[in-house]
Amino acid sequence: MGIAALPGETHMKPPRQELAAIRILVVDDEEDILDILARVLGAAGYQVDLASNGEKALERLALQDYDLIITNIRMPIMGGEEFYRRLTNYFPRMSHKVVFCTGDIANQDTQRFLGSTGAPVIFKPFQLRTVLEVVAWQLARERVRLRAHVPVTAASSSLKASPGTALP
Repeated sequence: MGIAALPGETHMKPPRQELAAIRILVVDDEEDILDILARVLGAAGYQVDLASNGEKALERLALQDYDLIITNIRMPIMGGEEFYRRLTNYFPRMSHKVVFCTGDIANQDTQRFLGSTGAPVIFKPFQLRTVLEVVAWQLARERVRLRAHVPVTAASSSLKASPGTALP
């Protein structure tokens, strides 16, 4: 699977050793989701760490930098919204590296929150291909941002992926 192209760009799949240097933190309270994402992302060549809630994710972030964070919204102890608020306060450079994953799409408050972040969203139930495409797209977007040294804004970074949906 190649990296999803951003508008106006083409990308080839990076060498496996380059992917192995990419660290992804997956935050979800469902063990099955953690397991499947760890296996799929690991098989794709990424280094994957897991956390069962936002509090544990913040503890990991205090010890390790990540290239990408995939987080659920609804979790016990500390959910995704509170995790994101604390992330932006304590680790602001990480706030643009977040992808949300949720099944809570009918809740108006959740929709407002997700819209306010400008972060990509993967809706549950998801297809594994969609997860890999969103991860590749977000990592490519971050490389472009770093090359340009331009901060990502909510207005310019909205991406929503529904089950089975391919990215632009």
